[in-house]
Amino acid sequence: MKRRHILATAAYLCAASAAHGAEFELSLGEIGLREYYCTAQMTLANRGERPALEVSGHFLLYVGDTQVGRSKGTWFMNLAPGESVTAVFETPNAPCTEVERYAFVVGACRLDGPGFAPVADCAARITGVGPVEVVPDP
Repeated sequence: MKRRHILATAAYLCAASAAHGAEFELSLGEIGLREYYCTAQMTLANRGERPALEVSGHFLLYVGDTQVGRSKGTWFMNLAPGESVTAVFETPNAPCTEVERYAFVVGACRLDGPGFAPVADCAARITGVGPVEVVPDP
């Protein structure tokens, strides 16, 4: 009994630590349709203590394991600690209501200095929520 309690507590602490470990959290807002573009509002929240000056990228959209679209690229700019910013990503001819997963591909990342950070390092600092995931390299 005691061992089961210790294991359950350890599992909870690991999960809580992983969930709160990422500096940035990326989540899906409203989806819609503009002409022939599937639009998805994505919000990047800064849960860390450092600013993010620029995070750019695009999304790969999936139904099951099949890629059904690639969004235009856009960026999140000037994100202070504790704040969030929303950007709209547009994907031509994608089946909006059928998309099950949005995979964010980081294109460039400038955090708290003038230079760009390695894309893989930046991707590792962002966690996706719900149907959103962050992929280091597709």
